[in-house]
Amino acid sequence: MMSQTPPDAPAPEPPSPGSVSAGNVDARIDAMAKVGLSRAAWFALMLCFFFANYDISVLTITLPSMRDELGLAGAALGYPVTWNLVGYCVGAYAFGHIADRHGRQKGLALTIAALGLGGFLTAFSWDVWSLTFFRFLTGCGMGAVLALCSAYIGELAPKHQRGGYLSRLYMVGTVLLLVIGFASLPVLSASSSGWRYLLAFGGLVLLVLPLINDRALVESPRWLVAMGRSAEADRIVRQMESRVGLPPGGAVSVPDAAETATATDGRLPARALFRPPYQSRMLIVLGFWFAFYIAMYGYASYLPLILEGIGISTSDAVLVSVFTRAMPLVSGLAAVLLVERMERRTMVIIGTLVFAASLLLITLNLGETVATVGALFSSFGIAFMATPAYTYTAEVFPTRARGTASAIADGVGHLGGAVAPLVVLPVLTSFGARPASFVMVGLLLIAAGIIRLGVRTRDRSLTEIAS
Repeated sequence: MMSQTPPDAPAPEPPSPGSVSAGNVDARIDAMAKVGLSRAAWFALMLCFFFANYDISVLTITLPSMRDELGLAGAALGYPVTWNLVGYCVGAYAFGHIADRHGRQKGLALTIAALGLGGFLTAFSWDVWSLTFFRFLTGCGMGAVLALCSAYIGELAPKHQRGGYLSRLYMVGTVLLLVIGFASLPVLSASSSGWRYLLAFGGLVLLVLPLINDRALVESPRWLVAMGRSAEADRIVRQMESRVGLPPGGAVSVPDAAETATATDGRLPARALFRPPYQSRMLIVLGFWFAFYIAMYGYASYLPLILEGIGISTSDAVLVSVFTRAMPLVSGLAAVLLVERMERRTMVIIGTLVFAASLLLITLNLGETVATVGALFSSFGIAFMATPAYTYTAEVFPTRARGTASAIADGVGHLGGAVAPLVVLPVLTSFGARPASFVMVGLLLIAAGIIRLGVRTRDRSLTEIAS
């Protein structure tokens, strides 16, 4: 374990760049009172989280308009959703692999470029096939944004603040989504093509690209030292130490075993993640995300249709969908306060079960008020579990495979979302809203049971968790 240097003790001799090890970098980052990133970096990360979630959420309120203008019906209604999530899976693995092989900066740049370009082009769709292709391209970009940003923050944050910073970013993004959600209503009502403007707005994520540099979104020092580039890692950690008021070069002592830990063992092949000792971790997070995303995307994509199915008008159903964005403000605040005080798995389970209970409340069919309450609390559950779930997914794998592993878990897990139109939509259209909700509740209970099997991560160093 690391130990702080006493105030009256002489400053330790700064390590030479060639002697910097994974243990040294871990200890120096964990010794920081906060993350040593610039304001430009936090602005860029906030944009990443906002636009990734914006693209997911805007589909819910634009789907009825797209359906009417492009004549989507039956199976065609599910094509854009399904292929968006297939793209998510493809992009997750591709960009996650690039992030582990060539660096976090390159992985982030490519996934952001795909997300922005796909979102912008979606606004120019002219039929179901063009819409499906552009949603696939957007999905390729979405595939690794949240996973890589979560892994990136986890690698640059002290062990006792990894979840806290993610929670704050989600909360800021929630406020922006709420504002944009209400602003979207007059856009949709003003024109039958209002959905095009809303989707084109997502292209503004491209503003992040110029901020991926050596002053804002720097390369991850943990990744650099794992690749044997210790001099670069030491330079970036020194910059971070200067920003938080620590003496550049390290103000901690590291046990010999950690100091001498190998830092040049290179990239971990993706196939190794499906063999011991990481096999069980991969299966747990992958199984959780797969089951959870079938339910979540079935709910998020078809909420207006579900509400219509229990007797709420189309206009009121869209309004309720927008109101659900207010509840994450409450759950976001709760996550900020609890994410470093509770075990991640516990928070994920609580949020998942609240989501399940809310779906049951909606299916009681006791009127618009009860349905609205159910929709609000479902939003609370999803937002409450999101930060600890992404934090947990990034924490349980080693640095040299964190990008690939996080992206596989979240990205391939999104195949569950791709399956949602094949599971939820047929039940919804053939049997009604109540049976469709029962299916989703069952999946959420399975997801909660799976994540319960995971390892403990709170207040543990990334090196300790990976061992």
